[in-house]
Amino acid sequence: MENIVKSKARAEELTALTESVRAHIFRDGRRPGDRVETEEELARKFSVSRHQVRRVLNTMVQQGLLNKTPRRGTFIRQFDPSLVANNLKSSFQVSEFGLNEYIEARLVIEQAVLPLAIKRITPEQIDQLQSTIDRMIDLEHEPEKADEADRDFHMTLLAACGNQILSSFSTIIAHLFHDSAYRSRYWDSATIDRLAKEHRKILKAITDGDTERALKLHEQHLHYRRRLNLDSSARKPPRRTRRPSQ
Repeated sequence: MENIVKSKARAEELTALTESVRAHIFRDGRRPGDRVETEEELARKFSVSRHQVRRVLNTMVQQGLLNKTPRRGTFIRQFDPSLVANNLKSSFQVSEFGLNEYIEARLVIEQAVLPLAIKRITPEQIDQLQSTIDRMIDLEHEPEKADEADRDFHMTLLAACGNQILSSFSTIIAHLFHDSAYRSRYWDSATIDRLAKEHRKILKAITDGDTERALKLHEQHLHYRRRLNLDSSARKPPRRTRRPSQ
């Protein structure tokens, strides 16, 4: 019992230290690329051991908040939505959120972002969107790679809104949708061709500045993808069960 109490106290102490170090590192004025104090300097500042500081910094590296470079030091990392999505993925899988919830979240967020993207999209981003469509068609016999091109289309479209906060939240949801719900290995060339054509129609509406049509096409596109996932789930082979030993 005494060991359990001590272990709990150490965990609470480490949690408090982590919160203090995090608040110190990300205080006002700090930017991505800024160097963080050394382990020794932080240990002196918080009156703890270097070992404790190292554990805190390593945790923040794993969370995607910091970068450690040998012989150079520790630096604040540029925000990466895909890392946030990766950290959340396990929790989401345990929570067993349904496919419909992913679709609803994507639909609400992406539909809110799309009008901004239409206003702010650059010629370079239009070229990138067209490039992802061409890649999908070229990869019609490689479903998983075609899925990557499909995801790149949506990521580029979200980034075009020019609002980093909206784009980041949208990207996190999109990553979680692909990683947790999508089963592109069941796609055939006809499915990939249809998705690419839907992308092309959405892009045409965007370049025409037709927000209403772009929103309608985008909504239809996500609902079609929902049906694909439901069909794929039905085709997923059942788990093998061991026969009881005789």
